[in-house]
Amino acid sequence: MAKSSFVERFQEWLSEWDDAKTRQVLVVTLVVLSGLLLGMLVYTIAKYVLDQLFPFPPGLYMVEAAERAELMKTVSGQVFIIIPVTWAVGALGGGYFATVMGKIGQFPAWITGILLTAYFWIDLLHLPSTTTLFVACPLIVGICAFAGGWLGMYVTAQKAVKTQQAQIQG
Repeated sequence: MAKSSFVERFQEWLSEWDDAKTRQVLVVTLVVLSGLLLGMLVYTIAKYVLDQLFPFPPGLYMVEAAERAELMKTVSGQVFIIIPVTWAVGALGGGYFATVMGKIGQFPAWITGILLTAYFWIDLLHLPSTTTLFVACPLIVGICAFAGGWLGMYVTAQKAVKTQQAQIQG
C-alpha cells in the first residue's frame, strides 16, 4: 500500500471534523495566546526591573542612528547579558503556562516560543549592532520554551500521579 501524502491525510482529517476537534483547536489557540501574553508580560516586567538596575543612557531612543551608536558604546556589557536573561525568563514562563493550562502536551510551549522569538526580534530593532543577539535569540528562547514545556508536563504528570494515589488510598 502506498503511503499517503501529508496533504491527503490533512484533507481526510478535515473531512472528519467534529466538535471535539473544534474544542481542541480552540484550546490550543487560547493556551498559545495566553502563554504568549504571559511571556511578554514576564519579559516586560523583568526588563523594566533590570533597566532600573542597569539603565541605558538617557535619550537613547530619541536620537538618530549615528548618535545612538555612539551612546551604545557607553553602555556597560552587563546590559547585553540582561537582554537574553529577560528572554529566558519570559519564554520559560510563557511555555510553562501554555503547557500547564493546555494539558495536551508540550507543543503549545513550542508555538509560544516561536511567537516570542518574533516579538523579541522586533524589540531588538532599536539596538545597533545586535547581530549576535539576533542569532542567540532563537537558541535561548527555543531552549527555554522547551524547558518550560518539559517542566509544565512534569508538573502536570506529578499532579495526575498524586490524584491517582489519593483515589487509591481514599
